[in-house]
Amino acid sequence: MISKNELKSIKSLKVKKYRLREKRFMIEGAKNVLESVKSNYVIDVILATESFCRINHEALQDQNVTIVDESVLAEAGTFKSNNTCLAVLQTMDLNKVEIDSNRQIFALDGIRDPGNLGTIIRTLEWFGFDQLVCSSDSAELYNPKVVNSTMGSFTRMQIYYAELEDFLKVTTLTKYGADMNGLNLFEAKIDQPSIIVMGSESHGISSGVTSTLDHSINVPRYGNAESLNVAIATGVIASYLRMS
Repeated sequence: MISKNELKSIKSLKVKKYRLREKRFMIEGAKNVLESVKSNYVIDVILATESFCRINHEALQDQNVTIVDESVLAEAGTFKSNNTCLAVLQTMDLNKVEIDSNRQIFALDGIRDPGNLGTIIRTLEWFGFDQLVCSSDSAELYNPKVVNSTMGSFTRMQIYYAELEDFLKVTTLTKYGADMNGLNLFEAKIDQPSIIVMGSESHGISSGVTSTLDHSINVPRYGNAESLNVAIATGVIASYLRMS
């Protein structure tokens, strides 16, 4: 049984200011919750249906689980319907950047759309890249739209937030920026490890960040589309790096 105050507290985590104040966030769905159980994240509570608990008894045996019905999950979370679970996790310090310069790094400049950020995280993990530095004005990792769209990938990624221009100025790695006027990606010899910087589809990479770059690369266009979604472009570049 969940109290009204507990339910109210969980519902408040849909709003950024309460996530920041409480240093907690919410994830929803079986995939995300089960992945978080195996991660380094601290789980405060899991709300789950009786059937989900029965099926996943072993995975949940050491967790603080409250059994609820589907209507409570729908009220507490952001999904229109949820017949499995949601969990409340403690946030991590994402501002303490600890990058391994011996491994490939991706960086995002002003990626404000939560869906794009979530897709980028999931895509990078697909290709085996796990280091991501986001500019301070990028979408918040713990936004429900971000964490839910990663399908658990956020639990295995090293994701940080920084003043991107300052971060890039001090790194010794070669820095490449994705730009419409850059060198054809498939003709470029990209150092690995290096840093690949992606900007938003509408604004590109900011002038300050551009001033820190060593090279610009471009996913070549063969059709008539005006632009390429940043998450798709990231996937193309990640795939190319794996083939190189």
